[in-house]
Amino acid sequence: MNIKKLHPILHTIARYFLATVILMYAIAKIMGTQFSSAPSIWDKSVGELSGFELTWFFYGYSFWYGVFIASSQIIASFLLFFKRTTRVGIVLYLSIMINILVLDLAYSIDAAIGMAIVLTLVALFVFLSEFKIFYDFFITKPPLFENTDRPNWINKLSKFKYVYIVVTIIGLFAMTYTLKNKIMTQNEFYGAWQPKNYEKWNRIYFQPAFTFSIRKGNNFDEIYSGKYKVDRDNQEIEFIAFDKDYLKEEINVLDPDSTRMKSILKMKYEFISGELKILNDTLNIQLIRLK
Repeated sequence: MNIKKLHPILHTIARYFLATVILMYAIAKIMGTQFSSAPSIWDKSVGELSGFELTWFFYGYSFWYGVFIASSQIIASFLLFFKRTTRVGIVLYLSIMINILVLDLAYSIDAAIGMAIVLTLVALFVFLSEFKIFYDFFITKPPLFENTDRPNWINKLSKFKYVYIVVTIIGLFAMTYTLKNKIMTQNEFYGAWQPKNYEKWNRIYFQPAFTFSIRKGNNFDEIYSGKYKVDRDNQEIEFIAFDKDYLKEEINVLDPDSTRMKSILKMKYEFISGELKILNDTLNIQLIRLK
């Protein structure tokens, strides 16, 4: 068969296939058959959830967010059903579909990866069928304002845009580096720990900005939270807790009010074979790292 005659047939079939499948997924979101999590995962901690369980629980948390996603899929679907609106529809469709494909790959949603790849490839076929038109529109078509339309001072300033871009990237990297290493640092304590021999605690969490949280009971109720200090020269760690009234307010953990905090424990520490031991004259607590 002549390729020129086959192309419009395949193009039409592809449009209807893409529109039908995405419409099916959109209706499933609105009817509540997609993004619904089994009750068996409701009591799991976040760290225990698989990528699939985490993703489905997140998207299913808000019904209206699911409706928003479904609405964009319905719009893309109806745009693809008609020849005149196919170009707009395929751009919207690809923006949705590529995001879904990357999500499926990143979170190991294996059952959905196959269909996501098929839909993305078919959508690319529709898009690339008119690549020259898209290229002309987005790349070769003149910008909205030429230099002659703008004041000369803007044109002169625009010559420094490359310097601005470089300075901006360097500045943002420096700011993020400072945030990561001074505020969100992950030292040797960082993580979730479980006591082996101390029933008064269920968990102790060492968190960013040298904050901690201690929990106990079946419901993991928080009994203490605050800041911790590490004296590596003397191998000592001190836990300084926020008072209960202070916790009801918005606390600046980078610069908390020291008058509303009190030291609850000051102990020696040592790491032995991946375990953490903290001890003083009355306590000797052995901790196992969970995460």
